[in-house]
Amino acid sequence: MLRSGEMRKSRSTLAYLTADHHPYMAGDHGGNVNPMRLFVLVFLTFLGFIPQDAVIVNPKMVTVEFENDRVRILRVHFAPYERLDMHSHPALIVVAVTPNSRRAFQPDGSHQDLTGKAGDVAWREPLSHAVENLGKEPIENIEIEFKKATSPGVSVPRTDFSRIPSAQPDVVPVDREGHHAVLFENQYARVLDVRIPPGETTQFHTHTHDNISIRISGGQIQTQFQGKEWQPSAVKPGAVVFSEGSKNPYTHRIENLGASVYQVVDVELLP
Repeated sequence: MLRSGEMRKSRSTLAYLTADHHPYMAGDHGGNVNPMRLFVLVFLTFLGFIPQDAVIVNPKMVTVEFENDRVRILRVHFAPYERLDMHSHPALIVVAVTPNSRRAFQPDGSHQDLTGKAGDVAWREPLSHAVENLGKEPIENIEIEFKKATSPGVSVPRTDFSRIPSAQPDVVPVDREGHHAVLFENQYARVLDVRIPPGETTQFHTHTHDNISIRISGGQIQTQFQGKEWQPSAVKPGAVVFSEGSKNPYTHRIENLGASVYQVVDVELLP
């Protein structure tokens, strides 16, 4: 049974979760709450568990990198052996910035031990869990929550562009560029693993969707937008950049000036 203080906290959490701005309960363009998520909320409430937003649960561990009407991008940092208590997400993509060894707890108390490497990417349907860092090294993830993912993610067949002539033979779509490998694609997103060896340069390629670029490795690169001069830059591991390619498509190429492979995970948001 909930004590009075816990009841007040549960009621305030419930009010927050049913608000339009909360990603777990985000509805359609008309502001209607997704009925499937509402059912999940009511069911979990009946069981005595109120889903909570990760940023509210521990704002020191979880920070918002970027947010708009479609996505919310979280940076989650675990100190050695640190635990993030029970919280909830809408459908999301998780990108590991660092290697990790972790334990995931379910609301029923069961748990699963998991390991991963930097650059690992996973699509997750809506879930509630707690997570504990099992290692002596910090863990960092970038988590992209999809506010309008109202149905489960379904794999989408890729278009065969090899038979389609290009108006600019020296320019290719981003998913046809040789250093960009498609990891997976569903109705919400296309995820590409970008790896540029030292001294190599990508082809000119065009981004036509809003996209989120997560730098897995750091180093020295230079970027050239079509018709512009080269622009050198130093990149930090874990840096995140949101680009509004749907409104302002852009064509560029990248050269790796460093001594090791430059790796990026590129998440293209599909219309």
